[in-house]
Amino acid sequence: MFFLFEVVMNLEVTMQVVLSVVTTIMTGVIGWLFHKLKKHEDVRELLEKKRLDEIMAHEKAINDALCALCHDRILQGYKYYKRHGGISPTDLETMSSLYNAYHALGGNGTITAIYEKILGLPLKED
Repeated sequence: MFFLFEVVMNLEVTMQVVLSVVTTIMTGVIGWLFHKLKKHEDVRELLEKKRLDEIMAHEKAINDALCALCHDRILQGYKYYKRHGGISPTDLETMSSLYNAYHALGGNGTITAIYEKILGLPLKED
């Protein structure tokens, strides 16, 4: 009977040691997995930020190009209509749309004086 008690006690101690070892290993594995997950998330966030920066730079370039095109078109339109002695109502509407778009795109006031000169041109038939 004493032998059986000793075997049961050794088995209990062995189970406690095994359980402690397994718990320690599992804690380490879970910690390692969380570390890998965090590292993966950090890389993903960095890539997303880089991609967002690229998209914003591209969008700014498009915005700047459109603004420059509106600026140029208004300036060229003014020169054309002045040379021809007036502007039609349809063309004036087009110039107004370009001017409004120019300012909506962030254009500064450099073209305002030109637009005011366009508004002062005589109206001609379409």
